[in-house]
Amino acid sequence: MTDSSRPLPEWAQQATLGIFVHWGPYSVPAWAEPTGAWGAIDPEIWFAHNAYAEWYANTMRIEGSPAARHQAEAHAGQPYDRFLDEWAPDQFDPDDWASLFRAVGADYVIPTTKHHDGIALWEAPRSGGRNTVARGPRRDLLSPLADAIRRAGMRLGVYYSGGLDWSFTDLPPIQSQDDVETIRPTDAAYARYATDHVRDLIDRFRPSIIWNDIDWPDAGKHDGSLDELIRHYRDAVPDGIVNDRWGTDLWDYRTSEYAHDVGNEGGSGWEHTRGLGFSFGHNR
Repeated sequence: MTDSSRPLPEWAQQATLGIFVHWGPYSVPAWAEPTGAWGAIDPEIWFAHNAYAEWYANTMRIEGSPAARHQAEAHAGQPYDRFLDEWAPDQFDPDDWASLFRAVGADYVIPTTKHHDGIALWEAPRSGGRNTVARGPRRDLLSPLADAIRRAGMRLGVYYSGGLDWSFTDLPPIQSQDDVETIRPTDAAYARYATDHVRDLIDRFRPSIIWNDIDWPDAGKHDGSLDELIRHYRDAVPDGIVNDRWGTDLWDYRTSEYAHDVGNEGGSGWEHTRGLGFSFGHNR
């Protein structure tokens, strides 16, 4: 729900640089083809040759893809979740990260809290073993980073993949742009699950930005729970803002990504987002 009577808060109008932190089990294989920029590659080619290392859990499942061959040759075809168990962030120093972000002039930092692989970086409600507290790192990775970001004088945002969760429903891999719309969990159970996660992020971290990705489960749009979630956020963080990726007319600012949605780059209420190279997640 856009609201012309609710302009962007002053801090957001003045912010010029934000840092995304795409960090997850996909950072263990850290592999993707450097195909090119999203939006500049034919979608019929893109998904089997995905340049996003954070999409590895999907790309490795596409039969005949280079990622599938790499997974077979480099990792003996092991299940993706094995990377969660192998993830050992022994050198993680959140204050060092925050100092670097501050030194390059960042105004805000947005860590991924759960990407499309469904693995949460904090003890998310009802996530069972699919979080970094229960497996792999055996620790909450989000809280110390959030604290360090704020100690360094920057705003904290949270990224959450509401539209895709490859672990929640047994669905085939996404192989086309149309699949992004049709091969995603949309039911009431997933809407409750995602809502519980984002509400917990709001209550624990009071983030200045909620950066939802792809879409939101349709059931949550229809039953009023998404509207209630946003009302809760507005009450908890009056100067907080949300992006435009909810699959509905709900946003405080627009986004573009590499060469995709560049038509959103107008006026003052927009953000261009991209990774280093052609990937957000680390690519060896």
